[in-house]
Amino acid sequence: MEPRDVVAVGGSAGSLGPLRELTAALPPDLPGSVLVTMHVGEHARSRLPWLLSRSGPLPATHAEAGERLRPGRVYVAPPGCHLLVPCGVVELSNGPKVNRTRPAVDAMFASAARWFGDQVVAVVLSGWLDDGAVGAALVAQAGGLVVVQDPKDAAQSSMPRATLAAAPGAVEAPAGQLGELVAGMLGEGGLAAWPRPKQPEVSEVSMEDSSNLQFLSPDETRLTRLACPDCGGALAEIVLPQITYYRCHVGHQFGPQSLAVAQVEAAEAKLWSAVATLEETAALARHLASHTDLGDDAAGQRGRTADWAAGLAESLRAEVGDGRPRGSAEVAGGGQA
Repeated sequence: MEPRDVVAVGGSAGSLGPLRELTAALPPDLPGSVLVTMHVGEHARSRLPWLLSRSGPLPATHAEAGERLRPGRVYVAPPGCHLLVPCGVVELSNGPKVNRTRPAVDAMFASAARWFGDQVVAVVLSGWLDDGAVGAALVAQAGGLVVVQDPKDAAQSSMPRATLAAAPGAVEAPAGQLGELVAGMLGEGGLAAWPRPKQPEVSEVSMEDSSNLQFLSPDETRLTRLACPDCGGALAEIVLPQITYYRCHVGHQFGPQSLAVAQVEAAEAKLWSAVATLEETAALARHLASHTDLGDDAAGQRGRTADWAAGLAESLRAEVGDGRPRGSAEVAGGGQA
């Protein structure tokens, strides 16, 4: 059998410690490449490669576009770029955000699943919401293996729990056991002999090449009436056996929990925009009423418009409050601990 030769590791809040434990336990002659995506700000200065190089025997660097993957090395997604691996060559993508983040774990997992199929071990560590769950499901569908930090061992259990729901065959382990477990999945022995179902090929089709106004990519199930929180485009639904996710034709993609939170944030932004518009309407109406010879009737109408807009703005501002409905994080799944 061919060896599994790509380990893809993703995490968010609370994942640095487990990631360092994992890499510290990997052997120096690891017969596979390690890809790492952690949620970082797009303009952050990341010292993660330096930390990982000091944690274990494998050299870690920020991935560089065009380099070919080599075994026994750790490739870290740099801030602001998705880490993709077409044909085993690093591609750093500035494409649409996935789950409102770039780099995203789902983007890395999906690329690894597409190009390496059953030679992938996907590892999900501590983190908020559900980035990684869809990608883990795709890895499992391609015949790869999925390993998840035990939610009870994770500082933030939402990402591990979402992944376990999306990939029910995933192996759970505490952080201290992940490195040994993953190393045993590579090469000819150990868990590399597990059954490997093949993922069906999905051709790439873009909306601009289609005349169909109800355009769907081959992997998309149906259109919805939901709008993308990032660009306003229509969202298509993609249904996998254990998880459903959403993508607009531009390429913004959301797991269910991430979409719920994104919609709350988009609604908040629209409400504050409405407050601003109403307050500006009131101010303009009062300005015109006091600085323009409109006659008593027109001035009175301007005054009533100003009062209406100001009253509605005040009510809306009070209703929006801190910008989040109570319990929204818990409903979206981000409140799990």
